[in-house]
Amino acid sequence: MSSHDHRFGCGCDCGCDRRDFLTAISATLGGLVFTPMATGSNSDRSASDVKQNASIRGVLIGPAAADAEPVAAALRQHAAQLGVSLELLRLTTTDADQAQTLARQMTEPRPDGLVLVVLDRDHLPQADIVLATAEKLRAPMVPVMLWLADPAISKDPYRREGLYTLHGSVEPAAIEHGLRMINTGKLLRQCTFLGFDNRQPSEATMPYFGVKLRIIPFDRYAQEFEAASIDDEARQWIAQLTGGADQQLGITDHALKNAARAHLALKKILDEERADGLTMNCLRRGWLKPCMSFAALNSQLIPAACEMDVPALCTMMTGQLLFGRPGFMHNMAVETERNHYYASHCTCATRMYGPDGPELPYLLRRFAHTNEGSCAIQVFWKEDDPATLVRIYPGGPARMDVYAGRVFASHPMPPVGGCTTNVEVQLLDRTDAMMAVGHHNVLFCGDFAHAFRQFAQLYRISLMPTGYEGPWPV
Repeated sequence: MSSHDHRFGCGCDCGCDRRDFLTAISATLGGLVFTPMATGSNSDRSASDVKQNASIRGVLIGPAAADAEPVAAALRQHAAQLGVSLELLRLTTTDADQAQTLARQMTEPRPDGLVLVVLDRDHLPQADIVLATAEKLRAPMVPVMLWLADPAISKDPYRREGLYTLHGSVEPAAIEHGLRMINTGKLLRQCTFLGFDNRQPSEATMPYFGVKLRIIPFDRYAQEFEAASIDDEARQWIAQLTGGADQQLGITDHALKNAARAHLALKKILDEERADGLTMNCLRRGWLKPCMSFAALNSQLIPAACEMDVPALCTMMTGQLLFGRPGFMHNMAVETERNHYYASHCTCATRMYGPDGPELPYLLRRFAHTNEGSCAIQVFWKEDDPATLVRIYPGGPARMDVYAGRVFASHPMPPVGGCTTNVEVQLLDRTDAMMAVGHHNVLFCGDFAHAFRQFAQLYRISLMPTGYEGPWPV
């Protein structure tokens, strides 16, 4: 696929070419080998089926000086906060044989990631031995160089793919980010996504970290929707939804009850399948459209992506694990006069700063593209907030688009795209908004472009050639 093959048309009824988009999504799924599954749920899976955090092995190389202790303490502190396992080893000599022995200890058995702390230049040859051994594993590594950087170590082998290298005065947040990136890879390998479609139950493993995609027949969701009753849980959910809205425009009680039924049905299936996120062939489903449930799930950091868009789902989960914030999957448009980008869709989370952050203002209004009156949400982003556009293409090998920007406006009446939430973004790392490509990019509230590019480098994910001219990673 070339750098322009992913200019897919819109999946809704706003006038864009939907066929190209659906063809592209079909191609994404077509490369997977699905294994048939028995109809029903996986509710018999063990309740102890809990995700395991990363097992990380680290080594401090250099003299037995006091400098090592603050770094070791910071590593242990952040590892404990993240819940990852961390084993720290020490090498204080310049003996090559001892360095080789230590390298084997670091890599056998294979860890999920490695941390290499080098305390002075004199021990760089021993660090190179450890690095060479680790390279054979292709395990992600975080080298920490605790002296001022110089040109001799600013290039290969410490500035290449597979590494997140820290030089000089190292901030605690940078160490935490390195450990979190390693842990994100570990957690992604344990993720299971559901895809609701008109197909028989089946499952496939994706090349993107081994994420599992499980196909759920749409009829199962429809049956759970019909069976869902408006009980106390449903009434409480509706009350929270309407109580937080600044306004309701043409929303009926019938529409709110159907939104609650969709939410209860999806929550039930997610629980039965022990799944981590979902996507759905959701277009033209009438009252069964899950827009409000998708918005609510995303606010709870359960990624929910429209239109069977598995790449968007992978992007949303990656961002959530890295930054604890949901992503806004959207249709895109650009305006060449002001060189701005527009992100619009009907499933935006209200808690774009994370579940514990402040809630963005929102109102409830009718779904934009049909006339049956189903409920959708319109969320208003804060002007001047930093924003990051991302799309991950989880094929083999995986690729990534990343764009840095800021929120210019959040429109009460969408000027383009037709969907309820419409965010106008000024791109900061492109000279022309037309350089932005892709359909269903994911917008995160925060300045994360630098960190996404570091994640791509650590896990050897190639960046798409979409006009970015700055240093890599930036």
